[in-house]
Amino acid sequence: MRKTLTLLLIALDLTAAAQTLAPQSEIYITHVTVIDTERGKETTDQTVVISDGKISDVAGSNHVAVPASATTVDGKGKYLIPGLWDMHVHGTRFESTLPLYIANGVTGVREMWGPPDANKFRAELAAKHLIAPHIYLGSPGVDGKPPIWPGISIEVTTSDEARRAVDEQKQRGADFIKVYSVLSRDAYFAVVDEARRQNIPVAGHVPNSVSIWEVTAARQRSIEHSFGIEVGCSSREKELRPKFLAAQRNRKEWEALCSEAWQSYSDQRCKNLFAELKKNGTWPVPTLVVHHAFGRLDDPQFTSDKRLRYFSGEFRNWMNGSLDPRMKDSASDYAKMRTTFAAEERVTGQLFRAGVPMLAGTDVGNAFCFPGFSLHDELALLVESGVTPLGALQMTTRNPAMFMGVMDKYGSVTPGKIADLVLLDADPLKDIHNTTKISEVFLDGKEHDRAALDQILASAEKSANAQQTLTMPGPDVQNLMLGAWEINVAYPLGSGTRGDGSMPRASRNSSHHAQA
Repeated sequence: MRKTLTLLLIALDLTAAAQTLAPQSEIYITHVTVIDTERGKETTDQTVVISDGKISDVAGSNHVAVPASATTVDGKGKYLIPGLWDMHVHGTRFESTLPLYIANGVTGVREMWGPPDANKFRAELAAKHLIAPHIYLGSPGVDGKPPIWPGISIEVTTSDEARRAVDEQKQRGADFIKVYSVLSRDAYFAVVDEARRQNIPVAGHVPNSVSIWEVTAARQRSIEHSFGIEVGCSSREKELRPKFLAAQRNRKEWEALCSEAWQSYSDQRCKNLFAELKKNGTWPVPTLVVHHAFGRLDDPQFTSDKRLRYFSGEFRNWMNGSLDPRMKDSASDYAKMRTTFAAEERVTGQLFRAGVPMLAGTDVGNAFCFPGFSLHDELALLVESGVTPLGALQMTTRNPAMFMGVMDKYGSVTPGKIADLVLLDADPLKDIHNTTKISEVFLDGKEHDRAALDQILASAEKSANAQQTLTMPGPDVQNLMLGAWEINVAYPLGSGTRGDGSMPRASRNSSHHAQA
């Protein structure tokens, strides 16, 4: 695999910042209010002890003697929660963006379009000792032929090719298999069957060739962007599904069909679908923040977001929407997207009230979906949709740990767990916006105080102001949205790249599937 992108976007002074990562034997966070992410109970005046990267004790402050040699953090008037997880991101290969997650209290992410070789990626990243979140790595997108994202997808046509892709990605260390939108029925069910044999989860889109009912019956672990729910809840599903399949490569036709589906919403069908999702353990990931952004790309107030100052070059152009084909849409197009977003918000609240477990994710890499920052936007939108503040907090702490099967490591402020923690200046259960009021972040037990977090942000802004640029061979700017790795193997061999070795671009008329 050749290198296709060189990121000079945010040349953070990682050497200086890494000084915050110096080993510390013990840290005592005293007189703090600890939030129980399972029940929402707030226990005041607690002391949390961190030893060797883990939480070693949580007890009333009057029962804990602080050694003179320990580092003490005064938590009086503050609130302690587990580190946050963004469960739908792209672009973790762009190392300069990784500290921005930590600056925002995001100590873990789920990469939804991973490298061809996850084992190699992990080893190389670990050797660099960067300030970076934990990364739960998906495979590259497994898609049909031609795929939505040529050159960076694993292209499969037959069941045998699909099984081979699963086997290869399991061997290369992927944490899960990412399925995508134009996968054939036979290939999809072969992926699911082989993944079950290999004991590796399947997550991703609802391919157009299958229904959401079939996807949840197949025990797909998560459904990104809650795709498929609009059709599954429609009283016209049988009529609309063939139309969706025919329109899968035309974004505007697909969006019009989404509007039709929402207009034919059936409460009873939704109740039945939600019951199936809950029974089968299929977790929706609403990614409200990206849907919200798409409908507001014509709003100057929205598009003048001050957080753009942390980015430069082509990456900034993706962040500000100038490379998104939706920027050329009409006023009526934006109005339709806003109407669709309102329906998506409404159904997210219904999912929550129905007790369907969900995950908080942002789709970082799309316009105005910023690394780290946008998770807080997502939490606010979830609450706006009808999720309680505790429910939103669970979707970014406890639920990710349950979903990944690592409740022994993450998800609560509990002795024995990894000390990924966020110390807040205000109570997030009273106002979810308080997750942005970060006093300190602890990553693997290492303290990053407010000054260190501010330094990460200041370094990013300084580098952006210096107009660092992103250099790329040829016109493959659109692949930046994924932050993806080129795939040099497709099935059958030789079908993944153009003859000149460069990477094809996703069609600008591609439908919703341009969201990864």
